[in-house]
Amino acid sequence: MDPSVIVSDQRVASADPYDIVSANIEVVNALFGEHLRADEIAPDALRSYYVDYYLAQVENGGFSQFVYNSHWSPLMNGFIREGLAAMKAAGHLALFNESAALVEQLGAERLQTFLESELFGTNPTRDALDINNDRFYALSETEDLVALNAAWLRSLPGLKVMTAAQIKAEIARRSAALPDREARVRAARENEPRYLKLIRALIAKAGHELSRVTAGDPNHQHNGERVVAWHFLTDKGHHYMVDADGKAVMFNGTTKEVVTEIEAP
Repeated sequence: MDPSVIVSDQRVASADPYDIVSANIEVVNALFGEHLRADEIAPDALRSYYVDYYLAQVENGGFSQFVYNSHWSPLMNGFIREGLAAMKAAGHLALFNESAALVEQLGAERLQTFLESELFGTNPTRDALDINNDRFYALSETEDLVALNAAWLRSLPGLKVMTAAQIKAEIARRSAALPDREARVRAARENEPRYLKLIRALIAKAGHELSRVTAGDPNHQHNGERVVAWHFLTDKGHHYMVDADGKAVMFNGTTKEVVTEIEAP
């Protein structure tokens, strides 16, 4: 494992503190996308990555949303604690630990019930976990986690600043070096959700290459019924897939014309 954090030269040159944070996020996402495990990625990269994830979740929906969406991962929580300490965000670290104590007080059974519940609507456990939200937002006025994260990343002695082409090549090199890469790819494909397996089958039949899935639209109208349409990008542009009536159909995102279809029982 290379312990160095990698960021793009253009992001480092930016005056916006979030640019260097997001540059690290993109590299970590790309490494995860190439089937590297957390123990194969620079720990400082993960500390920055998960502190930003924590910030984004709490700002979007409170501490309860962070617990819910992270599934209260001990690995993630460890990186967050280490990251907050390294960034000298002492107030945020103390508040994180205080809020974490609320989760621990639930016990394993109640926590699992919460993770399997509906987050929205009436949810007393959610409300109990959110009692420190206002303190978090107030603290962020004096301990700006984006600014602290960015300054800390810039201060790392082993920080590697690369061009976009160099980053792409480095990610490909690390991916190719995995001795069991084929097995990891196979396992990941087997565990993919139905919609993604269908998209892969459709684009293979159409002769396209998948770039990424962009969104699921739950309000799409198909044959007079509301269904989920999964939008994705290929090397030939925007498309979407509908899984209904025993078939998966791939449509051109611009013309809405059928590109191809497969049986999907």
